[in-house]
Amino acid sequence: MKRGAMLALAAAVLLSGCGPSAREPDNLALVRVLGVDGAGPVTLTGVCGGANQQDVSRGACVDETFGQARDRLPWSGTEELALTSVGYLLLGRDADLEAVLFAALEDRELGASATVWIAQEGAAAALEPCQDPATDLELLLRQDVQAPTAARALAALCTTGEVLLPVVGAQEGRLELQGEEVWTIER
Repeated sequence: MKRGAMLALAAAVLLSGCGPSAREPDNLALVRVLGVDGAGPVTLTGVCGGANQQDVSRGACVDETFGQARDRLPWSGTEELALTSVGYLLLGRDADLEAVLFAALEDRELGASATVWIAQEGAAAALEPCQDPATDLELLLRQDVQAPTAARALAALCTTGEVLLPVVGAQEGRLELQGEEVWTIER
C-alpha cells in the first residue's frame, strides 16, 4: 500500500509540472538573416525576428575575417544573439562569397541550408530599413524565386566556377527582388 501511495504521489508531482523542464536561456535572440559585407575587414549584421518571433533584435560587428567577426557577433546587440537559426545569408557585392560559404559549411551553427542572396546596395544598408527581412525573403521563396542553399552555391562555384544568385534591395522598408546575377570566381 505504501508503495502505491508513493508512486501516485510521484506521478502527481510530475503531471503537475513541478518536475524539471527544459527552457531556452533568457535574453537569447535567434538570428534569422546574416548580412556580410567586405572581404577583410568583414562587417556582419545579424537580424532576429520573423517566423513567430516577436522581437526584432539586431547586432553588427566588424573584424578582420569572417570567422573573427562571427565570433564577436553574438555579443554585439542588446541581448545575446544565437546563430543556430540563420536561414538567409545576404551578401554585399564586396564580400568574399567563396570564403563565406566555406565558413558557413564548416560552422555547425550556421550550417549548409541557409539560402544565399546578393544585396543590391550592400547587406548592412539593405537590412537597416527593413523591419522583418526574414519574412520578406521567405515570401520571395514562396513566389518561386530560386535562391540556392550555401551547400549548393559552393558546389556550383567549385564545379563550374559560377553560381546564379537572386539580387534584392530595400524598397519602402522591405526587401524586394531586383533580379539575378551570376557570381563567378577565377580558377
